Formats: sequence, C-alpha cells, structure tokens
Amino acid sequence: MLNVSSRDLNEKTRFVRARGYIPAIIYSSKLDKSVPIEVYKTDFKRLVESNNHKGSIELNLNGDLYNCIITDVQIDGIKDECLHIDFKLV
Repeated sequence: MLNVSSRDLNEKTRFVRARGYIPAIIYSSKLDKSVPIEVYKTDFKRLVESNNHKGSIELNLNGDLYNCIITDVQIDGIKDECLHIDFKLV
C-alpha cells in the first residue's frame, strides 16, 4: 500500500517536488473526474525497488483505498528524477 495526499492544483509542480513529493493523478472512466494527488518520493522509490506490488498498487488517499496500476511515469533524464506518475483505477 502506498499512502498519497490530495494535491492543490493552484500550487506549482516545482514547489510540490521541492517538498519531496511527486505530482500524480488517478484516472478512470469509473470516476467523475481525475483525482490529482502527490506521492512522497521516498515511499514511491521504495515500492518500485522492492518490486513487491506485482503490477497492482493499492493507494491510500485519506482512508479511501484505490486499486491502481501505473500507466505512465515521466522521468527527467538529466537529473534521473521522477516528474509525474499516472495511476489508472482497475
């Protein structure tokens, strides 16, 4: 399980990243609209390195659980940092 937080869309993404978080989004045709979130960088890195998610990741957003898969990860090739993550609800 990966704990995530709601993201304020008025805050610029560079400030989100400066706080140690990765901007992300949860989307699906099952949802009325996509949900902007932020993921703590260290938690996401541990999850990916452990390879313990078996393709599906459970996201905990304020007590609500979302079973998702990662559909896209944008990487900054120069800094080797994750810039944005897309999660699709399954």
